[in-house]
Amino acid sequence: MFIKIKIFFVSTLLKVVLNSLFLTCTLQSRNNKDFESSIGKKSILLSTWHHQGLLLAYYIKKNKIPCWAISSTHADSEILARVLTSWKISLIRGSSTRGWFNVIKKMVTLYKKNSSIIAVTPDGPRGPRKQAKTGAFSVAFKNNALIFSVSASASKYWSLPSWDKTIIPKPFSTIYINIERVSIAENFNAEQISYYLNRNKGNK
Repeated sequence: MFIKIKIFFVSTLLKVVLNSLFLTCTLQSRNNKDFESSIGKKSILLSTWHHQGLLLAYYIKKNKIPCWAISSTHADSEILARVLTSWKISLIRGSSTRGWFNVIKKMVTLYKKNSSIIAVTPDGPRGPRKQAKTGAFSVAFKNNALIFSVSASASKYWSLPSWDKTIIPKPFSTIYINIERVSIAENFNAEQISYYLNRNKGNK
């Protein structure tokens, strides 16, 4: 009971803080026409490093993009999960370390609709930082989904003392989003995925 109460109050406070903070920020995106023109026509995998995930979520919210995100079942993740659902982002519960079979099953079901968008952070939920796991990419590849890497940054930001050094934009900063199409071969590996994510430096 105490944990549930804590999650409720902390998530409510976080919503207020983040919504107020992002309201002061300016969003800039470039080179995103390929992605935007594919929405509703093809299934899509959006991928960014874990520390940039909050900025990508805001871009999705701001542009009212129908999107699913993979959310860990860990209690700490429930706080952020409530923020994401308040931003109209649907959740697939599970992670690479817990409930992965259910995640795969749900992803396949969504991709069969041929118009779903799923956002992932391949170094989450616990790291190591900027070391990709290939599971979500394998599912996307086998189901003919388009794959995009996302670079998300801010002109001024705080970096949290967490394992991933999560980026929080400072008030009145500019948020930069760049979404780049990725083409992977059948025999791709984690190093290649990491290469594509690191290569996409975005607008800054």
